[in-house]
Amino acid sequence: MDLKDRKILYQLDVNSRQTNSEIAKKVGLSKQVVGFRIKKLIEEKVISFFYSVIDISKLGFTVHKAFLRLQNIDREKEKELIEFLVLHPNVVWIASCDGRFDLAFGTWAKDMDFLDKTLTELNTKFGEYIAERQISSIIRGDYFVRDYLISRKEPSDYRESFFGAVPAAVKMDSNDWSILVALGRNSRTTAVDISKEMSLSTDAIIDRIKKLEKSGVIRHYNFVPNESQYPYLHYKVLIGFKNISEERERTLREYCRINPNIVYIVKSLGPWEFEIDLEIKNAEKFREIMMDIKTKFNDILKDYSALHIYQIHKYNFCPSTQNKN
Repeated sequence: MDLKDRKILYQLDVNSRQTNSEIAKKVGLSKQVVGFRIKKLIEEKVISFFYSVIDISKLGFTVHKAFLRLQNIDREKEKELIEFLVLHPNVVWIASCDGRFDLAFGTWAKDMDFLDKTLTELNTKFGEYIAERQISSIIRGDYFVRDYLISRKEPSDYRESFFGAVPAAVKMDSNDWSILVALGRNSRTTAVDISKEMSLSTDAIIDRIKKLEKSGVIRHYNFVPNESQYPYLHYKVLIGFKNISEERERTLREYCRINPNIVYIVKSLGPWEFEIDLEIKNAEKFREIMMDIKTKFNDILKDYSALHIYQIHKYNFCPSTQNKN
């Protein structure tokens, strides 16, 4: 990727629903060149998905992550397991990784019984291949703009948390859900294309999208890179704390916000209290950042595990309308 590609990706990261014309004005290229380059980034599989960040708590759900260490499994069976999760209506995110765990996925749930049914279904089909399973429940998640793409010196404003721990459903009808499903599949889907699938006009679709944004149901529009082609490594660090105060947590969050290579953080309940996602040029840069974190936060850092995310199979905060009632 050259600088022009990175500038386009940066704008898609800021808001992937921007039109080619809007992006063109910000990067100093023509609309046609921007369209050609985006198409090329997709064809060359640098970009995997365009997705909408949806506050799942406003749909009446919480999100839980499962981290799996696999055993006695061949490639064919692992492929079958991943396909099962990709097609599962309650699973919103799946990633293959190296490190302590081999596979991680996120699932939404109305309550613990709902979550148990999803996990029981997984265990019934693939339990003999799971050596270890850890569950963490997400309290808050924050995205940060990928400032490293344009070597931005001043950090961008961080994005608001996209879901919380307390379900507080916003009133929506079936048309709103259909719009969310369409934007979950592809955030760059136009209102014209959505209207073709529904008995609503384009103007009505646009109006409903604006209301979903205003109510906080839709938080953001983003893209997911394809780790096998994207020229940056993706690490997820699972951190356990000791004696952490609210002030030290705020300091850590601010540290993450201003670091251009940290793109996502999560506060969670489970075996660890914090997740940090980094995208970096090489392993040496990762070690440098982790040494800095360990030095600056040695008073609260108890332990950590680093996972190398090498493939994301699914990223869809509204995978279906199933179980919405």
